[in-house]
Amino acid sequence: MFKNKRLDFYYKSNNINYSKLKLIKLINIIKSKNIEDIMNFLVNFKTKGAILLKEIILNAYKNFSRQIEYQKQNVYIKNIRINKSRSFQKIRPVPQGRTNKIKKQFFKMILILNKENK
Repeated sequence: MFKNKRLDFYYKSNNINYSKLKLIKLINIIKSKNIEDIMNFLVNFKTKGAILLKEIILNAYKNFSRQIEYQKQNVYIKNIRINKSRSFQKIRPVPQGRTNKIKKQFFKMILILNKENK
């Protein structure tokens, strides 16, 4: 979480345990919209991904309002990035004395908030 000179605010959330492809569908709809509109949009969804996004965006907005003073201006999500974080491996036994490796992927999300919609 840090400020940039161009009034961009970066919020980073680590070790998210959810499907990256499922979240990308929601993220494409959300990009470059007002945060109030996004919250009204995500309230209608009951999926785990929508609930995760709602919590992350709400935390980012609270941190943004604490660090940068603003006078009732609209805050927009400029960009959302998803990067690979770490992967967790475990071994599952299968019949006839064999094993299968299961990879559990985690990823990190970076939100970029801005006052102006550009």
